[in-house]
Parts: sequence; structure tokens; C-alpha cells
Amino acid sequence: MFKKQFNSSSILLIIAGNVFCIWYYENYPNGFASIVWIYWFQSIIIGFFNFLDLLTIKNYDTSDLKMNGKPVMSDNKGCVAWFFLIHFGIFHFVYAVFLLVLFGIQSIDKLVLILGVSVFLLESIMNYIRQKKLERDLQFNIGTLFFLPYLRIIPMHMMILLPAFFGWKPSLLFLVLKMGADLLSYFIYMHLSVKKNAELN
Repeated sequence: MFKKQFNSSSILLIIAGNVFCIWYYENYPNGFASIVWIYWFQSIIIGFFNFLDLLTIKNYDTSDLKMNGKPVMSDNKGCVAWFFLIHFGIFHFVYAVFLLVLFGIQSIDKLVLILGVSVFLLESIMNYIRQKKLERDLQFNIGTLFFLPYLRIIPMHMMILLPAFFGWKPSLLFLVLKMGADLLSYFIYMHLSVKKNAELN
């Protein structure tokens, strides 16, 4: 299962997008602001498609997620999706303020930004299509689906807070952590989904 997923186009696009950003920073260190904004837009894209998945998922398990003390059912599943969208959106609005203060937008390479965001947008579209196909046969945990996107913002969180407070310069460590978070979150979700279905069967 994991070998198949590793060979998927989504994984290849995740790696390609992150490797491009690492290459760009290695050759154009002053372009770090462009990379950070690419990752910010990537998180927005991830959050949007996760919202759509929460809103449309039909084959799901709710054993570890409740809404107002009650299990998530078809009648309140939409509330979970909208709560995620609002919370994730506010979270990234705050990050945008930090990024504007720390990096601004004047030094952004627009061509690099468009290219990077386009790659991650294409990956998210393909992953969403694949996700809907998998949901026909696999039961996904809606709690995992709700919380997993936050794993991808850990490197951004570290990048914003640690350098700001300690005066550190951004480095390739952030870019490597970001790629690791992308790949880890993808495999964690697939692993939990397969494990849950094995238990049910």
C-alpha cells in the first residue's frame, strides 16, 4: 500500500514542489520571502480542499471526534467542516500578518510564486480526486481528517517564532522540515485509514 502511495503522482508533486523551493533558496538566498509565501498559499490550498473533503465525505468513522458532546453524524458534519474552515482561516490570517511584518511582499518573485503555487495546487486537486476514489472503499477517520492539516504548518510556526525571538536567520532546515511535514502528514493519514479498515474487516 505504501509503495503504491509513494509512487503516486501526488507524492511526486509534493517532492517536486519542495525540491524546487530548496533549489531556489540555495541559488537565490534573498528569495526566501517568495518561498515562505509559496508555503503560506500551499497551506491555504490544503485547508480549502480539506474543508471540501470534510463537507462531502460519506464513508467515515467518528470514534474520536464529537460535536457538542455528540458523535459527528450526517446532520452535524457540515458544522465540523465550517468550524475547521473558520479556525484554519483565522490561524492563517494571523500568520499572514506575521509574514507581512517580517518579509513584506515587495521582494516576492511573482513568477516563482505562481510556479510554486501552481505545482501545489495541481497536487491538491489530484490528491482530492484520489481521496474521493479511496473513500468508496476505505473508511476515513473524520477526526484525523480535521486535525492533520495542522501538521503541515509546524515548520512555518517554527520559522516565524524562533527566528523572530532569537534573531536567527532562516535556513534550509525550514525547507527540509516543510517537505518532511508534507510527506509525513500524507503517510500518517493513509496509515491510519488502512489500519482502521483492517480493524473493521
